[in-house]
Amino acid sequence: MSAANTTVPVTEEEKGKTSADYYFDSYSHFGIHEEMLKDSVRTKTYQKSILQNKHLFKDKVVLDIGCGTGILCMFAAQAGAKKVIGIECAGIYHQALQIVKANGFDKVITLINAKVEDIKDLGVEKVDIIISEWMGYFLLYESMLDTVLYARDKWLAPGGLIFPDKASIYLTAIEDQEYRDDKINCKSGTTCMVLTCPA
Repeated sequence: MSAANTTVPVTEEEKGKTSADYYFDSYSHFGIHEEMLKDSVRTKTYQKSILQNKHLFKDKVVLDIGCGTGILCMFAAQAGAKKVIGIECAGIYHQALQIVKANGFDKVITLINAKVEDIKDLGVEKVDIIISEWMGYFLLYESMLDTVLYARDKWLAPGGLIFPDKASIYLTAIEDQEYRDDKINCKSGTTCMVLTCPA
């Protein structure tokens, strides 16, 4: 049998999946969240920005977009928020419920398992603060900024705050001749074959 005639069977569950399903599924496993939580610079920066600004969070309604394990929700609750709503579409939502309860924040924090854009009723008309860890590689990789802006336009009260509210991208041009030769300019060796198709 030639490789060109080989097909991989697709399950019924996979047939209906969209790219969004695969994206959220990648955040359903605890490993990626463990990696983020163990990034002490990231986690402690969020913790400090929230807990050192308790005066901004006290008695406020806070919305966390893509709350994952609920860590930012719990920081907001520690800072004195009267209500925190965490939205998480991935399966990690179920563990987040347990984590929030185990830490004694289940009276203050409400978690919603849905895509932000699909939520009709948040349970409140407006929120005072939106928090989110929306940044990915090269800042925009995860494509969550659009979701945060959607939530801002729909639920953020006038004069409300977004954490974080600024970001910078620094870039410079480089050339890695060894990488270029290896990936593009194959100069020698048995693997140098024409791998393009005629138009």
